[in-house]
Amino acid sequence: MEHSQPINMDWNDATKQHKRKDALGLFYESVLKPDSKLRACAHNQECFNELMEWRTEIIAYLDQRRNEEFNDN
Repeated sequence: MEHSQPINMDWNDATKQHKRKDALGLFYESVLKPDSKLRACAHNQECFNELMEWRTEIIAYLDQRRNEEFNDN
């Protein structure tokens, strides 16, 4: 079996870091973007407040990771 080249995980690679920062930004936007169908389901299942708690925790975690990885303040 032939092995492919290992993925370049050199964190000093400016291109890789830029792509990771862009990807984090897109993921962050996806968490912030209201999803009316998902929220309607949460209301139907009577867990809307808990959904918003998870959202708040995930946003805090993403902020923490962004600060750790990219030194943004």
